[in-house]
Amino acid sequence: MEEVPPKEYHRQIPHDRQDDSAISLEETDIPLFEKCIISIHNLMIQKGQLPSLDPIRRAAEEVDGIFDAEVYNSYKVSEIPNFLQGKLPKYGERRVLAVQTVLCELGILDPQDLNISNLQSALKQGKITGVPEPAYQPKVDDIKPENALYKVGDFVRVVSTAKSGHVRAPVYLLGKKGKIVNIQGSYLNPEDVAHFKEKVLRLPLYLVEFALEEVWGDACPPKSRKDTVRVEFYEHWLVKFD
Repeated sequence: MEEVPPKEYHRQIPHDRQDDSAISLEETDIPLFEKCIISIHNLMIQKGQLPSLDPIRRAAEEVDGIFDAEVYNSYKVSEIPNFLQGKLPKYGERRVLAVQTVLCELGILDPQDLNISNLQSALKQGKITGVPEPAYQPKVDDIKPENALYKVGDFVRVVSTAKSGHVRAPVYLLGKKGKIVNIQGSYLNPEDVAHFKEKVLRLPLYLVEFALEEVWGDACPPKSRKDTVRVEFYEHWLVKFD
């Protein structure tokens, strides 16, 4: 399985500090195709095709980047589908395209199979049968829990520099100080898994508490300055702060 380097059009989801628009409380029905694509996510993990959803999350971010840059070329087609002309994909549409990308990267599908007539022909001819062996099985290097750098009560700072590719750290917390309130366990580094790295670290995951005044500075309303927010961070995003 080849590593997937960050694409030049990869787009990390921005956070707008000035956005004070109301959050919609309206409940909407989930379309059937969105339920189907979520089921495919779960099946890929249960059947060992993926260790987590992170490759799909990364591919979904790339979908937005592709449409932003108008370089829709993931499947070697020359133009954006008619139903997506002039707009970014919605959540479910983005996930469908992301799963297609990952299936092709894993070698489970050939880009030509995405043409429905080709796919139907391949199924009739028996060219697509069963579930292939997992295409991505990373070598795991564990950091033992007793070797974790931090403990509950330690003050830490989130690293200030954003990274390329898929990241699992909110941009608005880069450089902010907080306190570790719990150690959540150890898990595969999702940023390595997302790009199909051959060797993946299993890292401690910490729950870090931040004062809203630290997060938002002068933009924090006076009534919220004593409030806090708790966010999970993997160890490589944190440095000790006394």
